[in-house]
Amino acid sequence: MKRRELEQAVEAAPTYDEWVGLAEEFDRTTGADEWRDQDACPWYDAAAIGTSRDQLVRLRNAEAAEELAAALDEDLSRHLADIAAPQLYEVALAGTKRLVDSWLDAVEEALRWLAHTEIPGLPRAAKLQRFEHGWRVFGRSALMLSGGATWGFHHLGVVKALMNLDLLPHILSGASTGAMVAAGVCTRTDEELRQMFADTDSIRLDGLLPIGWRKAFDQKAWLDPARLHDVLQHNVGDWTFAEAFARSGRALNIAVSPTRSRQKPRLLTHLTAPNVMVASAALASSALPGLFPPVELEARQGDEVVSYVAGERWMDGSLQGDLPKTRLARLHNVNHFIVSQTNPHVMPFLRHYGRRGLRPTVLGVTSATLRTQGALVTDLARRATSKSDGLARQLALQAHTLATQDYRGDIDIYPRFRANLLTRVAVNPTRDDLAEFIREGERSVWPKVAMIRNQTRIGRVFRTSIEHLSR
Repeated sequence: MKRRELEQAVEAAPTYDEWVGLAEEFDRTTGADEWRDQDACPWYDAAAIGTSRDQLVRLRNAEAAEELAAALDEDLSRHLADIAAPQLYEVALAGTKRLVDSWLDAVEEALRWLAHTEIPGLPRAAKLQRFEHGWRVFGRSALMLSGGATWGFHHLGVVKALMNLDLLPHILSGASTGAMVAAGVCTRTDEELRQMFADTDSIRLDGLLPIGWRKAFDQKAWLDPARLHDVLQHNVGDWTFAEAFARSGRALNIAVSPTRSRQKPRLLTHLTAPNVMVASAALASSALPGLFPPVELEARQGDEVVSYVAGERWMDGSLQGDLPKTRLARLHNVNHFIVSQTNPHVMPFLRHYGRRGLRPTVLGVTSATLRTQGALVTDLARRATSKSDGLARQLALQAHTLATQDYRGDIDIYPRFRANLLTRVAVNPTRDDLAEFIREGERSVWPKVAMIRNQTRIGRVFRTSIEHLSR
């Protein structure tokens, strides 16, 4: 096939296996495959990585445990920034330099050998302690699901693709629609999650119910929160954060924003709010002003469900914490963020980030200018309303936070932007819509798989090694 035909075939690939095959053929056609074979490159220290790989292989073959552990301590800190350079993943579709892959192979083999081999003078408990310390120093990865109203259903496809490839992180955060999806993932076991994707008809999609002008005027919101709560309880179950973590092994984090200007946004998780009901947290995180009224959080107390913080109401988590990276880092030792971004006010401006060429450059300059101007205007509004505590003050604060939030992670995943979806941001998706959202979500992951696999690989080995040593 010609280059253009290959590009079209890659974009239309129905499965990841077919996508990879076509991507490899495309790389051979463009010469990117030869680039992968060549070690030299200005974006990383090829000589140092090659020396590190050879040393790790030599020490592993010699079964020199202490020297191998010392080499890993030094090399992991030294070379991780090299292999994470985004430019290394912009040349070839199917992967990056094979030297990077071979270095990761050597690191993984060394870690697994140290975890599974009896080492004289090093009891299992002491080895477990060293691995736990190493993982704490190394850090963890998290999947962050943004807001995005109906567009947020793309997150389901992102989760499905990562799960099928064994790359789904065990720490997830979500805001607004992202909170709904994260809740559905973290309240299910792996088997239940596979069953959900095999039968998506089990997912209720009728959460948006208009209540009429008179009721909407009274509650200052257009949609029925009781209907959305019923749908959420059906989709995520009647679990608390602690119960969800116990049954799935995944740490769910849901961002909620306060209604009072002097209250701080919260990140709800099994560590900070173990007894809070997941469905009520997802409802609060989705309460976008004008569409849903703010709600109280619910918690389980014995056999009863009670108010979590009486009198406090919460609303859309995207307003003040679409991507709560700082709080995730403090709570879970996360230092690597995979972001699935579907916010309509963000996607058109950030999809070009990191891309080369004239068009992405022009878009980058334009979006940076608009972002700067938006931050200045909303800051002026925030200062002008600083002496009040009414609606104008709240709106100014929310607008400023939206304009100044950081919406990017270490790896950013965006579905294809389609302007016709702008008319369907806040309507219930049909079954056909859901299938298309999931397909687009999956396809948005495939070009990022090599980067995700490489940048999370060592953390995944730490996790499985610690699980092995803990048994």
